[in-house]
Amino acid sequence: MTSTNWSPIPHASSRNAFPLVAGLAVALTLGAGVGVVAATYPRALGANAVPPVPATVTVTAEAAPAPTVTVPAPPVTSGRAAVVTPADRFADGTYLVGTEVEAGSYRSPGPVSGGNGHCYWARLRTDGVSKIVADQLTTGAARFTTRKGEYVQVAGCEFARSQ
Repeated sequence: MTSTNWSPIPHASSRNAFPLVAGLAVALTLGAGVGVVAATYPRALGANAVPPVPATVTVTAEAAPAPTVTVPAPPVTSGRAAVVTPADRFADGTYLVGTEVEAGSYRSPGPVSGGNGHCYWARLRTDGVSKIVADQLTTGAARFTTRKGEYVQVAGCEFARSQ
């Protein structure tokens, strides 16, 4: 029959490890406690400690040289004003009829692609209580006729003069 040793005496290597493990556990516990106290009450460990005074450091840098800017000479002109031809095609914006766009009838196939799906136009006068002479908001084709001296406002579509 085989004999088994049931004695309560630990093995020699276990007896040597116990003091080391117990010492480490105590050291870690004390270290954690001191850290918590120091973080919670910073002056508790050194009641006479004076907070450090912030230092002021001044750094002086040399200024960068000013950039060189070259301005082109104005174009040579004959002294007469250039003649501006009013457009017969226009898109989003407000235009003075007779100066910026031609007077006449205009058509649009409808809202431009990539827009919000609506086309708006308005004929505006320069004086009076109501500035709107006529306007329209549409999702399809649009048409209007404008007179010299009015303003025309367009949003979401492109108009071309009808022939």
